[in-house]
Amino acid sequence: MQSEGMGKQPKGVITVFLTLILTLVLSLILAMVESAVYGAARMKTEMIMGMGMDSLFAEYNRELLKRYDLYFIDSSYGSASPALSNTEEHFRSYMVYNCSPGKGSLLGAGDLVGMRLLESHITEASYATDHTGRVFKRQAIQAIKDIKGISALEALAGRARDNYNEYRDTGYEEENMDARQEEILARLEDIDYKIPENPAAEVFDEQPGILDYLTETDAVSRKHIDVARLASHRSLQKGCGMKEVREDPDSFMNELFFDEYLVEKCSDFTQNDGHNAISYELEYILQGQNTDIANLKKVVKKLLLIRYAADAAFIMTSSTKKETVETVAEVIGVILGIPPEAMDAIADLILLAWAYGECVSDVKRLMAGERVPLKKTDPDWRMPLWGLLTLKTSARPTGERGSGFSYVDYIRVFLLMMDKSTKVMRAMDVIEANLRTTEGNHSFRMDGCIEYLDAWAVFSAKGKYEFNIKRSQSYLAPAGT
Repeated sequence: MQSEGMGKQPKGVITVFLTLILTLVLSLILAMVESAVYGAARMKTEMIMGMGMDSLFAEYNRELLKRYDLYFIDSSYGSASPALSNTEEHFRSYMVYNCSPGKGSLLGAGDLVGMRLLESHITEASYATDHTGRVFKRQAIQAIKDIKGISALEALAGRARDNYNEYRDTGYEEENMDARQEEILARLEDIDYKIPENPAAEVFDEQPGILDYLTETDAVSRKHIDVARLASHRSLQKGCGMKEVREDPDSFMNELFFDEYLVEKCSDFTQNDGHNAISYELEYILQGQNTDIANLKKVVKKLLLIRYAADAAFIMTSSTKKETVETVAEVIGVILGIPPEAMDAIADLILLAWAYGECVSDVKRLMAGERVPLKKTDPDWRMPLWGLLTLKTSARPTGERGSGFSYVDYIRVFLLMMDKSTKVMRAMDVIEANLRTTEGNHSFRMDGCIEYLDAWAVFSAKGKYEFNIKRSQSYLAPAGT
């Protein structure tokens, strides 16, 4: 009996062995589950941050996109003034929601991660006005590429470049017509003969004014803007500037592209519907005055002087025009008893007066949407000599499109010649003035418009894991870390 008992196997050995094995297996399973939870929490952190940034950048100003094809977050959100704290609050609210989107519902019971936002900050922001508006300018250049297509845009820019080079080659901008007139008058003084003044000097008289000669003054816009409240005149909040600069927005070709954007988006005397804050926006960008009349008058004066120089340069070398004037001068000399030695100077003055009259006709045609050759030939001349006696009625559009430079072609040349920073800032003035006339944008400011953000956040998961994450995002550059 004793020997039988001693031969039996001990009871419970298998149970202990399985327990040890299951303990190890269970530990492995729990470790894998915990690792999966940690990985899921980390992945959810990435997703929450990404969705938070995407949600912010989906809040671009709709009116700004509609009118100007620009993507910017308006950090005022329709309030009295822009502030980065407003954007931070929006960012925080999106991420808090995305931590537990099913909270309070049956879906919330499935949250095994227990994600919670501990803190978040926007550490950097790039505003449209940074680098004297280069952030805005870069977007505008991209916008016009998208609108026109790069091939068509390069063709437009090529023509604008050719016009600019042709204009610069003429030297008309530097032509000093006052000096030429003074030299002729000095010749008359040397022979002790005086005349009252240039017969066409009244063209430049302020009473009734240049515009009275060139258009119906009651058709000229009387709009005005408060420039003191606009971007080019007030202190601006500053951000981190341009990020990920791929090309120079101030390069010559990009400058041509930007000018095409302005011509596409801004009105001028020849093309406006009267619905904007000011009607002559391109003229404002060029001159910066607070009224349409003042801006138009300055542009018109510049056009008159340029066309006067061009017409004078031609008429002084035109044998047919000189013969006509010499014949008239002889008749005037006989009637008025002008000494023979003064006749050449008198003829030159009449030629200049005739050039004055022609330049008035030129600018009238330009403002009516016609084209005028930069350099003229005899068939291009429109003003008859007798027309100087009734200048206001004689200088008139022909009703034909013509060839040469248009009013907008001259505007393009003037834009390309002006200071780049001034041009960009005044362009933003125009945008601000127009956006403020729309619903919900009455305090709109370009220095509250954000293109790029750098954000940082801290999350906790299951109350024991913490995750720090940083993200950058821009409308022009892809999201990065």
